[in-house]
Amino acid sequence: MTMKKAPVENIDHLMAEVRAQIDQIDAAMHELLLRRAEMIVQARDIKTKSKQKTFIRPGREAQILRAHAARPQGHLPAGMVSRVWREIISDSLLSENPTFKVGVFVPDKGEDLWDVARDHFGSHTPLVPMKSAAAAIKALQDKKISAAIVPPPVDGEKEPWWPVLLADKKNEITVFHSVPFEVLKPGRSNARNSLPTGLVIGPVYPELTGDDRSMLALHCEHVPEAEMKRLFSKAGYKVRVFASKSLGRSSASPTAYYAEVEGYVGRNDTRLGRIKAMMGSRLKHLSPLGGYPVPLKSGRKA
Repeated sequence: MTMKKAPVENIDHLMAEVRAQIDQIDAAMHELLLRRAEMIVQARDIKTKSKQKTFIRPGREAQILRAHAARPQGHLPAGMVSRVWREIISDSLLSENPTFKVGVFVPDKGEDLWDVARDHFGSHTPLVPMKSAAAAIKALQDKKISAAIVPPPVDGEKEPWWPVLLADKKNEITVFHSVPFEVLKPGRSNARNSLPTGLVIGPVYPELTGDDRSMLALHCEHVPEAEMKRLFSKAGYKVRVFASKSLGRSSASPTAYYAEVEGYVGRNDTRLGRIKAMMGSRLKHLSPLGGYPVPLKSGRKA
């Protein structure tokens, strides 16, 4: 049986109705964005009056995106909600702190973090290319940038960046986020010649979100790598990533250790005391290097 085609005038009428509803929705969305922008201005004024120096809230950002990911997605394409809200969040941050800018690891050769940085911090945040992680940290220390995106530590690197943060006894610059926050399938993001992930560092300590990872770094003497791993386990840490760096040329030189662990580690985490007690005088310095909210996987429910 052959189906009769609907008259063209009926199709035109139906499309006109659908487009009119889309226009109404767009107008409502625009009105809501205006109201949200007004709330951001109020938040900025409150923070300014209270002399609050930190405008970026990575933990709250993660909770917002997790809440949206947990809602029904319907016909929305994977990654769309995160992309839209990353743009809104980033523009809100600029509204609160107009001088905010981000240094991005972009070496002369090889993969870089420019595309994932643009995806995370939106279309309008000023990005500054940095030829090395060391250059990015120096720019942070000189307050030329507000945050930096650097590659995650890898064991065996010749010039790792994390010992620089360990050497800063004030512990001002730490890891507070990772990028991208939602991991999409290949070809669904803007990343081209990009490293798969990066870490965001700056003068912000991460907040507890309920699904976190943390970084620790130690400067110690006469502690073999195998023993150091056991000490982390005995202290109650589940290590995901481990790296070391000799701080001298001889076999007896002090060693810096780095560990990424499951869960949140605050600056007053009781397990830090256990490590100090077990290591005694062999431990010269222990520093929590921050951490990040665990990223979403595309389609995952928070």
